[in-house]
Amino acid sequence: MASPASTSAPVSLSLSLPLRPSPCRRLPAPFSRLPPRRFTLSPTRPAAALLSSPSPSPSHAQHEHKDEEDEEEEYGEDEELVEEDDLVEVGYVSGAHGVRGDVLVSPRTDFPELRFATPGKRWLRARAAGKMQVREFELVRGKAHTGKKGWIVRFDGVDSLDEARQIVGSAVLVKTEDRPELEEDEIYSLDLVGMTVIVKDTGKLVGTVAQVFNFGGGDLLQVMVGSAENAVQTDSENQDSTPSRQHVWIPFAEDIVPDIDMETREMWITPPKGLLEVNTRPEKSKKERRAMDWKEKKKLQRRITAAKKVLHEMEQGHILEGLLSGDKLEKASLAEQIASIDFQLFKHAMHSVSKQVDSMSKNVLANSSSSRKNVMRIPRETLMNHGEKEKNVFSSEFSKGCEILQKSKAAIVLVTNDSDSDIVDAEFQRLLNSFSELMKVEENHISPPFVIVSPGDHVDSVRNYLIENDYFGFDTQKLWVLEEMKLPVVSLSSELGSKKILLKSPWEILQRPAGSGAIFSSLSSNKILESFNAMGIEYVQICSPSDELVLGHPLLFGAASSRSVDVGVKLRKTSDKTEDGFDLILSIDHLNKMCRDVAKARFSAHPEQHEHVELVDGQWVTVQPEGPNSHRLSTNVTSVLDSCSPDKLCVMEIVE
Repeated sequence: MASPASTSAPVSLSLSLPLRPSPCRRLPAPFSRLPPRRFTLSPTRPAAALLSSPSPSPSHAQHEHKDEEDEEEEYGEDEELVEEDDLVEVGYVSGAHGVRGDVLVSPRTDFPELRFATPGKRWLRARAAGKMQVREFELVRGKAHTGKKGWIVRFDGVDSLDEARQIVGSAVLVKTEDRPELEEDEIYSLDLVGMTVIVKDTGKLVGTVAQVFNFGGGDLLQVMVGSAENAVQTDSENQDSTPSRQHVWIPFAEDIVPDIDMETREMWITPPKGLLEVNTRPEKSKKERRAMDWKEKKKLQRRITAAKKVLHEMEQGHILEGLLSGDKLEKASLAEQIASIDFQLFKHAMHSVSKQVDSMSKNVLANSSSSRKNVMRIPRETLMNHGEKEKNVFSSEFSKGCEILQKSKAAIVLVTNDSDSDIVDAEFQRLLNSFSELMKVEENHISPPFVIVSPGDHVDSVRNYLIENDYFGFDTQKLWVLEEMKLPVVSLSSELGSKKILLKSPWEILQRPAGSGAIFSSLSSNKILESFNAMGIEYVQICSPSDELVLGHPLLFGAASSRSVDVGVKLRKTSDKTEDGFDLILSIDHLNKMCRDVAKARFSAHPEQHEHVELVDGQWVTVQPEGPNSHRLSTNVTSVLDSCSPDKLCVMEIVE
């Protein structure tokens, strides 16, 4: 669950752990006659804000009601009076679109076309004059937003940009009675709120479901620990408040929540080993919470102050305009995004692409076997069958690698950067299972430091998969799951001073992955490199998933060590193609060198087409380009070859 302004900081596995269930699944056989259920999406507001301040469900929240006369005055004569308890939230207005009154709506429903493309009555809920108010609106038209998980909607009476801004942040409601009929074995996820959670094997009470969230990886239950009394936090007067009670996060997946009884409102869970313990939110006193909040606020303020100075120096002050408008949540989100930018890397990337000097790393990598003297040709069978160390000519390298692993002198960094596919796929499972088996056969059950880098929308799935499989035997104190680093997208221009950071909205910076080469900045900024040095690590494998990848292979570490090289490159040569992805062995000295000096990373600028907003005459206007209008700044991990002397490079060529 990553937030829109998430940094690349290592995320503890004790945080929320959403899974990826299918959109709906059937109830267990014993309860086949129970009411239907369906997994509906939770609010798609910033995940960080939801985790720290869960919003109560409309169907369970306690709202402040006006008396009948106030209600009649609040609504016009032609408006239908509807009690808020009769309404359910299906989305929220996330921003204005264009200058004619259209708005962007983020859905929290399984039926977005019905809710946002079908004309008819809707209700908007927002806070005004310190109170929650609900008004009726007529939805005129709506359409899916191309390239975004949202909808462009027009409400009757909202005809200008100013009027659209007035309803930004409002929840979109429909009548509860208008819910589409579901199958007999489906249920709305919000109906799970208030249910008692019990461990199936022991009968032990866990607590009560306070809310159901979704951060892109599946539904996630927030369960308040202990007695059901006051378990559901329903402070409608302050939806940004943080519950003080201890709570745990439980993925709503069939293998974890196998049995549900809607009549008794109980669910029985079979949590994986350690789930309830590792993701418990420690209970703190009000004084401790205030002190922590104050400390974090001051830290953020210092980062923002420093960032403002850098932005003005780079002539990028326009992205600060959003801090002068919008609600508290929007401004806080923008502030976090600004504070999370690696300005040192960003400034270097801008200067690097302005010079238009292409790195030769890829060519060097592709031609390494013919241009370097230090080449090892390793039969594929030898690499894949690593247990037969005595039956091949590389027994000395294999023994050396085993020694490095057994003495905890090796670490692994796996970079999964394909955001268009499911990271937790069969290939990912194969890699971790294979490595787990390799570590078990070695003495002392080796558990080297292990870093996994993945796209933000897959981080939670990766963490959850590790939890489900008992971390594959890894030492959780030496295990990091990082979100891939992103850099702002800049406008298309050949001049450095003319490149401007683009904004998706006044409060959202348009950012894209910075490429595999950004791993060096991530390791440094998250103090993982510092940990590697403290542990006495000598060699680090940095790799990406591929058909031929073997994690922690002793032969690769041994080959680099026995030849005293700084970089070992594994290549697969066949008659028709070369190795996809990358698989490198770096000495700790060379890794330190790469992490200390960001200038060693060579960037390239990739033309892309992005819709964005611009501030024109004091008004935010949406720009819809007809062709490429921006540059994505990206660097490749193979730039390590540019800073490695030929005699310090070993090429390990895998042959059939």
